[in-house]
Amino acid sequence: MAVLGAPPGPRYELIQRIGEGGAGSVYRAREIGSCARDVCVKRLVLVAPDLTRAMREEARLLACVRHANVVSLLGVGEELGGTPFLVLELVRGTDLRQLCRRVLAAGVGAPHAYLADQVSVHVACSLLKALGAVQRLVPGLVHRDVSPSNILVSNEGEVKLADFGIALARDRARWTAPTLVKGKLGYMAPEQVRGLPLDARTDLFAVGVILYELLARRRPWRARNHVDQLRAVASADFVPIEVARPDLEIGLKTAVARLLAGEPGERYACADDALRTLAPYSAGDLGSLRLASIMHAIDARPSEKTNAEEHDDDARPTPRL
Repeated sequence: MAVLGAPPGPRYELIQRIGEGGAGSVYRAREIGSCARDVCVKRLVLVAPDLTRAMREEARLLACVRHANVVSLLGVGEELGGTPFLVLELVRGTDLRQLCRRVLAAGVGAPHAYLADQVSVHVACSLLKALGAVQRLVPGLVHRDVSPSNILVSNEGEVKLADFGIALARDRARWTAPTLVKGKLGYMAPEQVRGLPLDARTDLFAVGVILYELLARRRPWRARNHVDQLRAVASADFVPIEVARPDLEIGLKTAVARLLAGEPGERYACADDALRTLAPYSAGDLGSLRLASIMHAIDARPSEKTNAEEHDDDARPTPRL
């Protein structure tokens, strides 16, 4: 396969394509040289000024963030002609969407089932930690695409948020319209669908949808097609979590409802506030061990999905972990 980069800088041999989005592809690669290591390389499929600028901006944003729950930027290189590519940490494992499919297919249950809700909340808390960190380090940042295919779960049970390719920060507004509708419909907040201004609370809504799915094994709305779904999201017409899971603790039901509030002002003010509320319901440090045991139980490694970026909106029910 191709080799990217030019001396005297690092060079990377592309080994395998492991994911593809609308404008970019993701590869497992190996750094050439004395410090040989496996990495993830994200490169553009289409070369255009706006996409090149967006990739450089993604690199700038990620360079500001160092957090255990965010995929790390290791470097930035240039292909022939000056097109940038990103070098990211290689997360060996799968994404949350594929993991849930495999749990469903494998029928993973006892003896792990007693931790199901706590582990689901652990995933949500990991996302909130990631969002809280990027908000503190890059004020005004909105990821805009927090969804299961952008949530990586390593074979060791680590949960990491990936793909900041369409993230919006305040100082990008001069060239990116803040009301631009981008992301996956199933995880967009009402204001995102309506084309209204976005802020950090938009990402909290997506966390609420993911948590709802993990706890209830279904989407938060009743919809026969994308049009119905669009209307349901835009009008915040959701099935309360207590309908699907009447057995949940009242505090957890209240937290999910607040994350999914139709108006941003009715949600938590920031990720840290939501985290403080959800943390008591989480598996805590046991959450990663539990996820690692699930990965082992369903034998994820032979069909390993690493740093993948699939951008479809899977409408199938998501199983509870």
